[in-house]
Amino acid sequence: MELLEQFFLISLIAQLAHSVEELSTGFHKKWYLFQMPFWMFLTFEIVFSAFFIFVLLTPTLPYRSIIQAFFLVLMFTNGIQHLIWAGCVKKYVPGLITAPVHIGIFLVFYFSVLF
Repeated sequence: MELLEQFFLISLIAQLAHSVEELSTGFHKKWYLFQMPFWMFLTFEIVFSAFFIFVLLTPTLPYRSIIQAFFLVLMFTNGIQHLIWAGCVKKYVPGLITAPVHIGIFLVFYFSVLF
């Protein structure tokens, strides 16, 4: 398993935990852009996770490494977004506990590739 795939797997596991945190703490009601019904947010999380699990389990997928790298960057920015959101409201926001995990995974991956 190559380095990108290893970090993709670790980040995917962290994302599943992040999704559970968001679903269980009412992210769908508190997001700063708009509120949505729980079923809509749950459906989004299932489709989002299923797609990236498919990427993980399909080694012959065209552009797989680009998709995996994109996922790592996406989760890094998602983690940053949660920290900024919490800083703006100065309190816990859904997803804040697992957000730093995404940032840490990306930074370790980035510096592993860099050096």
